Amino acid sequence: MSLLITNITLVTHESMMENQWLKIEGGNIAAIGPMSEVPAAARTINGRGHYLLPGAVETHIHGAAGVDAMDADENFVRAISRHLPSTGTTAFLATTMTSSLDEIRAAIENLSDYRYAGGAEMLGIHQEGPFISMKHPGAQDPRFILPPDAETLRRLQDASGNQIRLMTYAPEEDPESELLQAMEELGIIPSAGHTDATYRELEDAHRHGLAHITHLYNGMRGLHHREPGVVGYSFMGDAYVEIIADGVHSTPQMVKLAYDNITSDRMIMITDAMRAQGAGDGRYDLGGQEVFVEGNTARLKSGALAGSVLTMKQAVKNMLEFTGCGWMDIVRMTSFNALTSLGMIHERGMLRAGHPADLVMYDENKELVMTIVRGEVYYERHPDA
Repeated sequence: MSLLITNITLVTHESMMENQWLKIEGGNIAAIGPMSEVPAAARTINGRGHYLLPGAVETHIHGAAGVDAMDADENFVRAISRHLPSTGTTAFLATTMTSSLDEIRAAIENLSDYRYAGGAEMLGIHQEGPFISMKHPGAQDPRFILPPDAETLRRLQDASGNQIRLMTYAPEEDPESELLQAMEELGIIPSAGHTDATYRELEDAHRHGLAHITHLYNGMRGLHHREPGVVGYSFMGDAYVEIIADGVHSTPQMVKLAYDNITSDRMIMITDAMRAQGAGDGRYDLGGQEVFVEGNTARLKSGALAGSVLTMKQAVKNMLEFTGCGWMDIVRMTSFNALTSLGMIHERGMLRAGHPADLVMYDENKELVMTIVRGEVYYERHPDA
């Protein structure tokens, strides 16, 4: 069945077009055009002048709606895929934790059986750890941190059915770049995170393939006037840089500082959410550790931040308000950069004929109105909301 969305402002990473329509057929975008030439369709939705963007692609999310990637439960993908459209996310990388190798293997073997069954689409796996720094474990369990081992990574990638697309590791623990070389062979994007690397160590890693920075400011060597560290490299290098724009992991001022220096050309908005996203306050498990959630904060008993309960739609609103950026910047930071990094931008994520109709609609108050995945409306805000 064809679906026509009328009276919308189409937003891409490089343009905004007012008074447009977009037609969907067979789950893909069929055509776009001006309201002066509106085609027929089986169903029409009046966009009321709202903004229509490519759906958000979440590259770092552990769980939501009570489930977690480390559960090694076949219901994980089904539950999180049903939930994420209500947050403005249409695709994601399921993110694992530092745990025992047996538990990591069980989780990725479970994820390797993924077959799309509706809702937000899993595009692969983000393996966070276990080859990280003991100096910056964050919410990763330090008992299971391991030195880099290329053969272990090869076995894990094999167990995943080649689904590991992104890996967070500590570059300074891999001085001979053996793990980096293995990631290149296996088609895995290296991301520096939970790391005490110096600026020079990151430059060297970049020459061997480092292309990504995990959750800026958190779990890393900070900025110092005699050693720029990971934060300085994030500002001055050319890697893609994740940011958790919740005002907790990074204050609004620090989000703006990052945006002003890195710009929307390299920033990737993430939530780093754990199973409590959308499930309310209480006690939860994250990688075998007890997490206490209250309001918009998730912490270990020690007080350390433990992922987040941030949703992408709230992150979008926060980013617009914290930085003064525009909707084209939001497209870059929620979709275009992530898909470019993953090498998938030529097949999805653009408002062009033939690309999957994965779309989100926001109103003038920066509130999510609708989410469409593969041409189906998976979320629609109640008129009274």
